[in-house]
Amino acid sequence: MLIASSPQEFSYIDKVSSPLVFILNSAAQAFGLCFLYPFLIYLLFPVKIKKALSLAALIFAFSAVCNIFIFPGQYGAISSHLVFAGSVNHNLREILINLSVLALVLAVCIIGYSRGFKKPLSFLGIVIFAALFSFSTKNIYSISREFIRLSEYYSPGQKNDETIESIFHFSKTGKNIFVIMLDMADSVFIPHVFAEGPELWEQYDGFVYYPNTVTFNGFTKGGAPPIFGGYEYSPMELNERPDVPLKEKTNEALFLMPRLFAEKGFSVTITDPPYADDNWIPDLRIYGDNAAISAYITDGAYTDLWLKRNNIHLPPQSAVLKRNILWYAIFRELPFAFRIGVYALGGWCAPFSEHRMRLMLNGYSVLDFLDELTDFESEAENQAVIMTNNATHENSFLQAPEYRPQLNVTNFGTSAFGKEVWYHVNAGALKRLSEYFDFLKAHDIYDNTRIILVSDHGVLDSTYVTKTSLPFAVDQFNPLLMVKDFGSRGAVKTDMTFMSNADVPVLAMNEIIENPVNPFTGNPITTENKKDPLPILIKRVQEKNEFLIELNPQNIFFVHDSIFDEKNWVRADRYGGQPGISPRE
Repeated sequence: MLIASSPQEFSYIDKVSSPLVFILNSAAQAFGLCFLYPFLIYLLFPVKIKKALSLAALIFAFSAVCNIFIFPGQYGAISSHLVFAGSVNHNLREILINLSVLALVLAVCIIGYSRGFKKPLSFLGIVIFAALFSFSTKNIYSISREFIRLSEYYSPGQKNDETIESIFHFSKTGKNIFVIMLDMADSVFIPHVFAEGPELWEQYDGFVYYPNTVTFNGFTKGGAPPIFGGYEYSPMELNERPDVPLKEKTNEALFLMPRLFAEKGFSVTITDPPYADDNWIPDLRIYGDNAAISAYITDGAYTDLWLKRNNIHLPPQSAVLKRNILWYAIFRELPFAFRIGVYALGGWCAPFSEHRMRLMLNGYSVLDFLDELTDFESEAENQAVIMTNNATHENSFLQAPEYRPQLNVTNFGTSAFGKEVWYHVNAGALKRLSEYFDFLKAHDIYDNTRIILVSDHGVLDSTYVTKTSLPFAVDQFNPLLMVKDFGSRGAVKTDMTFMSNADVPVLAMNEIIENPVNPFTGNPITTENKKDPLPILIKRVQEKNEFLIELNPQNIFFVHDSIFDEKNWVRADRYGGQPGISPRE
């Protein structure tokens, strides 16, 4: 079930290509733990104890199935390193309800056994086993098909060479556009990171910070497409073209800026486009064979090289997964009361685990190697780089004040958020980018480069700064947006203008492409939508079918002017659930 939920995340890990290897490995472990060893123990005892062990095995089996399907728990998304986005804590009420149901299972089994219903109990066990076996077979088939589809377009090739090849090319004489999407970067941390590191005010020379920025969805699938394609690719607008598949519309968004810049004579580089062709590992074939567009997957490509250069030794991710997937299965089968102990903050009963560091390094290493990934030798007059990076998407404590990765963090900084792990990865990303900006200045590239820092959404369910009575965390819908224009210099300015991350295409193309038009729809690319309240989907994107997103008016809020004033957020169903109706009317 875990791997079937996202087979691509468990593919091509180290030297393990197919995710089925992890299933085979955990199946072998489970066979020993749940059958072979118990059976050998069973053979050691007399008949009376064998009967008790048989009944106990049936009770444990029924209880495990009950915990998996009736009490799955709400822990948020889980990464391929088996780290939950949310907490695994349960309140007393949840624990008591869970234990009460398990007590009922225990009572039914004991009473049924004592009253001679042994065959019905055995039959029920066989039926459940057959159902789970069929369910697992279906999942394995689904995983196999997804892996075959992935292998048709993706091959990791040789990673982690001793040298790094430049993929970002900038012009010293023309214009450069640099758009950086930091996945899940939290806007509210910006003032605190800059207050702790005053040198950032100079390094981010000429930037404008837009705190009053909203995203159309608090998750990547709904929050990222508007960054690349503008307002036509917000969840509500996607449903305005019900005859076009969602996957095609998402691909349009990812292709929009590269295509327009390429048609304007720019040489374009794009990395790690999120959900390209609806894949976790982006399918770069969506960009076709356009000679002006180069696309790369950088996430995870430089992790081992970074570890080698920094003399840090971590176990391979594949080895960690081979150990921890079985622990994950045990975790899901246990009552709520015991899960936090097994999870151990993502260590899975390990006395010490570097589970967080490697996943964070997949994106962080790219930021740390930006200077080596960049050259200024391109023959093209103008350059556009559109980059996605996941350094802020994975939580890991870093060593302050420079916020660099190390195994044993001893300095958590002086910020009020020093013990918040998400603050650390945001600070680390901002510090590495500031060093890169110094590098651009040293090579006389900074002034002829327009830089846009943006995120698809903030930290999930975060209320670090903005606290309201709304049924969602405003900070999650407050993405990072910072912009430095050509020739802009001076201290960082804060601008409270109402913005959205769908403004990025207009900001990027301003005064370069006059009156830009969406080549896929023929509609002008503008920011006119902000004249009316913007509809924000506060739940994860759920597909109604391959063409439409499920839009429940109770999960849509209109917002205008200031996202920090909760009076400016109005739920759609209070206006008849009609998306076109403005809350101001």
